Amino acid sequence: MQAVKGLDHVVVMVAEIDAAQAAYERLGFQVQPRGFHRKLGTANHLMIFERDYFEILGIVEDTEFNAERREWLRRTGGGLANVALATDGADVAYAAFKASGLEPDAPLAFERAVEIEGRLEQARFRTVRIPKTHMPVVGYFVCEHQTPQFVYRPEWARHPNGARGIRGVTVVAEQPAKWIDLLEKYFGASAIQREGEGLRIDTGTQPITYMTARDYLARYPGIALARSGDHPALLRIEVQSLSACEALLRKNGVTIVKADAERLLVAPSQAANLALEFVGR
Repeated sequence: MQAVKGLDHVVVMVAEIDAAQAAYERLGFQVQPRGFHRKLGTANHLMIFERDYFEILGIVEDTEFNAERREWLRRTGGGLANVALATDGADVAYAAFKASGLEPDAPLAFERAVEIEGRLEQARFRTVRIPKTHMPVVGYFVCEHQTPQFVYRPEWARHPNGARGIRGVTVVAEQPAKWIDLLEKYFGASAIQREGEGLRIDTGTQPITYMTARDYLARYPGIALARSGDHPALLRIEVQSLSACEALLRKNGVTIVKADAERLLVAPSQAANLALEFVGR
């Protein structure tokens, strides 16, 4: 049984969920209808792929569960906030994280309603969160899907822009190496590789890359950082056809930066404070 076995989804916190929904539809994603986490006081829209997804998440009611998120939104204006890690079970992850000294919260169970083929179902989850005192720039948590059949639906994974899945996350950090000891507690020592001044994390599936702002601006020319300081900055998405994706984005009035023939870049201003990199298969 594995505590962490890859990347499950990422969470993009937004101040204005209606505007974020419209932005991602303009970017060519099939945006799922709004779901509500009654217990958490939040609402979301999902962009589903075959094995992973990302969500835009907004606060619709102040609760004890979202106090830290409200404060984070106030300070940052939003953007990529969390990476949810896949697991063989929330209890397995809780035990492993406790043993490694991450001081995890006890597993939290919650649900949200989803409509499937005219029926209302409840998608159920159990998560294990880590306090922000043990946060290596990204707010990592573990997500156990108790009803994956109500999330990973093939009809929901068909996107006008041809998106097929997440291919990585890029994090900006002034000193990437300072986070090695903490990252090892999540992923294990063998998962962390140095790349120049940066780091590459083998999550078990998609990599997470830590790099300096200087290296980021060189890697993603023409794409300004959403904000100063250490922060999760970019989401890499694989598409079926890069040329077809480019045509759709241009048709929808999205400004694109073509870093090279293999990549399309979209600035944070057009994607709810998150830079996007589209890559071909």
